[in-house]
Amino acid sequence: MPHRPAAISRRRQGNAIIEFALCMAFLTPLLAGAFSTGLALVKSIQVGEVCRVADVLNVRGINLAQTDNQQLVVKAAQGLGMNQSGSYLPNSSGNGVVILTRVYRVDSNDCLAQGVAATSSACPNLNYYVITNRIVIGNSGLFTSVTGNPATTPDSAGNIDPHDYTLNTGNRALDFPDPSLMSSSGWTSGLLYLDPGSYTFVSEAAVNVSALNLFSIFPLPMLYARDLS
Repeated sequence: MPHRPAAISRRRQGNAIIEFALCMAFLTPLLAGAFSTGLALVKSIQVGEVCRVADVLNVRGINLAQTDNQQLVVKAAQGLGMNQSGSYLPNSSGNGVVILTRVYRVDSNDCLAQGVAATSSACPNLNYYVITNRIVIGNSGLFTSVTGNPATTPDSAGNIDPHDYTLNTGNRALDFPDPSLMSSSGWTSGLLYLDPGSYTFVSEAAVNVSALNLFSIFPLPMLYARDLS
């Protein structure tokens, strides 16, 4: 067999190293992105579970305005950065937040109870969906609820005074049917229809998972889940 010169062999080895380096320049970001996306998917499943747990507790009448009860939600969010170090107390500057809202549709009796006529001019929120209770667990500055933010500051239990949610238009809920947009065939849009005098609970969970973004290559969105009951 002909003898291969050593110089040629070394040159080919050098070319292989260069080719490998060029390939890794493209493969490394792809690997990092796949790894980050996989972790984010696992976290998104947990965020959905946390949202559901909070909604179930709220529906069952557990007062989640109390810090002791909030720990039940934070415990379900273990690993998401919602807790204070060494405990299950909610962290007001952490990576996650759970927003609980009770949405109610105002009826004529609510207007009359406030001493005003059951008309749209005297009772601005008649037939509208309003926020009657709001509880925030975790970092309140992390995310803005898609259900809206009440203009009235809730009390220590998260409740909004009936006078305010009946007459103050700033307490209307977002993403629900708008009576002023109702067509002759019925509601044209909205998350959920409620009869006047009825209510529903809305649970929202949002978590910042930017820490999973390896090398800051592929930005990861805020993980979000919503549950209604």
